[in-house]
Amino acid sequence: MYQRLRGMLRRHFPTQYLIPIVLLLGSSFGCLTALLFHTTIVQDRMERHREVELVTNGFAASAEMVKHDLQDYARWDDAVRHLVHRFDPAWADGNISAYLGVVQAYSHVLVLDEHGRAIYDFSGGRHRPAGFDPAALLGPGLAAGAARVRRIGPAGNPVVNGFTRMGDRLYVFSAAAIMPLTDKVTLPPGPVRLLVLADRIDQPYLDALAARNHSPRLSLHEIAPDDGGPDEAARMRLHDAAGTPIGTIRWQATTPGSELRRQMLPGFALVVLIALAAAALILRRARTGMESLRGSKARALHQALHDPLTGLGNRRAVMERLDACETAVALLYMDLDGFKETNDVYGHAAGDALLMEAARRIAAAAGEADLVARSGGDEFAIVLCAPGPAVVERIADAILAAFHAPFAVGGYSVSAGISIGIVMSSGRIVTDELIRRADVAMYAAKANGKDCRLAYHPALDEEYDERRRLENDLRATIAAGGIAVVFQPIVEARAGRVVGVEALARWNHPRHGPVSPELFVRVAERSGLINDLGRSVLVTACREAIGWNVDLAVNLSPAQFWDRMLVERIEAALAETGFPADRLELEITESYLLRRPDAAEEILVRLRALGIRIALDDFGTGFASIGYLQRLSFDRIKIDRSFVTHVVEQARAADMARAIVVLAEALDLPVTAEGIETEGQAAIMRLTGCSRLQGWLFGRPMPPAEMGRWLAQRSLALT
Repeated sequence: MYQRLRGMLRRHFPTQYLIPIVLLLGSSFGCLTALLFHTTIVQDRMERHREVELVTNGFAASAEMVKHDLQDYARWDDAVRHLVHRFDPAWADGNISAYLGVVQAYSHVLVLDEHGRAIYDFSGGRHRPAGFDPAALLGPGLAAGAARVRRIGPAGNPVVNGFTRMGDRLYVFSAAAIMPLTDKVTLPPGPVRLLVLADRIDQPYLDALAARNHSPRLSLHEIAPDDGGPDEAARMRLHDAAGTPIGTIRWQATTPGSELRRQMLPGFALVVLIALAAAALILRRARTGMESLRGSKARALHQALHDPLTGLGNRRAVMERLDACETAVALLYMDLDGFKETNDVYGHAAGDALLMEAARRIAAAAGEADLVARSGGDEFAIVLCAPGPAVVERIADAILAAFHAPFAVGGYSVSAGISIGIVMSSGRIVTDELIRRADVAMYAAKANGKDCRLAYHPALDEEYDERRRLENDLRATIAAGGIAVVFQPIVEARAGRVVGVEALARWNHPRHGPVSPELFVRVAERSGLINDLGRSVLVTACREAIGWNVDLAVNLSPAQFWDRMLVERIEAALAETGFPADRLELEITESYLLRRPDAAEEILVRLRALGIRIALDDFGTGFASIGYLQRLSFDRIKIDRSFVTHVVEQARAADMARAIVVLAEALDLPVTAEGIETEGQAAIMRLTGCSRLQGWLFGRPMPPAEMGRWLAQRSLALT
């Protein structure tokens, strides 16, 4: 048999080629085998390194998230007043723990006094007794972190985050000094008080972190020496603020290389005689694995530079792209007009849908831009390298035009505008300053009426500073009770008897003089002061009008109406002043009220349950349907002054006013006509059927004392 095989080999393979062929086949197989093992081992190692980096970044991001959530509450004037000047645990329950401890479900919310003891503890979703060493609850890592905060001091950025351990429990925490946001509140001398936020690192926490970062399933283990096994890299140690290891995070390492090797080794036994073909197959499959790994890295890089909701670049991408533009650069900074309203009225899902559609329209209009990004919230940015001014203006105008069409979100049709700030640079301005200027221009565009574009110029800095000063002045004025209230009489149409007054807010600025209510209400809405302003006006109006024996009408702004605490705030104001609820009439504009009638109906039912009457203000300027008027059960409608102005000289205007009154009569709703300035207007509106009239003909807006005297004189005149 051997002789026959030897003869056959000699016939097919000459002797001088037989040994080289055998050596070639052997060396080829050996080299291919070695190459396979090397490639797959390297692939496993790279995959493990990627997973370690992914998990490490995930924990770092989680700790930063806790720090971010904490900072908004630690740097807060009210927090200093209620947690430092005088400690008020009930305030902490309602203003800090209600969101961080209940909504965000953090496991611990603590306040540490100047001596490091916990004087407030909200744990496990409820308020617990305090007065203990926080290290006994959260471990020495917290004590080390708190010490670092105190060393930083108020002059720095006194906030730290990290990890700690107590017993068999691990926590991620952040500790920050309770600091004022403005210079209106000062800290007492001596050590600062700290606000601490902590979340337990348990299996649900690890599962959520793994899902958020697309990493393998994680598990928590005790600290143990490296075992040197094949999964040695599939772990990460957590350290507390003092650098002490406190736990090990482990996971089942993904081994794409080993899996590939297990699949291919059986095939090698069958392809020894076709080693070259097998080598090509091995290299091809190995190459596929490497490309898959590179694809994973590319996806990770894409996620780091892109917004997950819209798919556009993020703020980091904007910074990097601006840094990369070596020549002239243009930056367009944009903010949606009306996004917060849509988000509040229709919910977060509708808000997300609006953001995605806005991103699509902006990207389509941007066309030739180098980068389109969502820089955060409802703000977007466009970067153009070496653009011409005409290109920048054309893109900005195209974006403005794209927002003229309404948005279909959540089954509703909503309108949203966009304000655009533009800044151009020849390359000599640093990135942070470029973004600051674009931001200033954008807010100037919003202040100029919104839905427009505005290029940065140095004078805008002064305008921006002036707006901020106006906001700060308004905040201080509201806090000091400096918003005045004047009252305009409302009379019975037939008898002329005064039956009510409407409260109107006034602000006399110490430098600028009287400020238009339209302006300072807009400032209050933009700066988040509207609820404080509304409460100040309501309390003042109720307190002044309580002894006048007439009805009191008070306007609600749209931002107030969609405040989830509206009913509670109004009820508290009535309780504070003792004003009868059945004498209070709240005026609400129809265009905002009817955008979401289901939610509006719930609010109106609760207000009416208190005895408060509801008037539909500026009727006829919006799009109220008869069905909604019946469903929402108003107590009165007020005809807008635009229908009253021309009723004397224009028959059509009088006919329209009469049509509104006829509709109201069919719905059994009394009607008030506002803006009456002449006897002719008053006579016509009486004939149309209005039950009440209001305007300068009957009395101008008057301060409380003057209104009191005026009402007394009217009462004497009637008697």
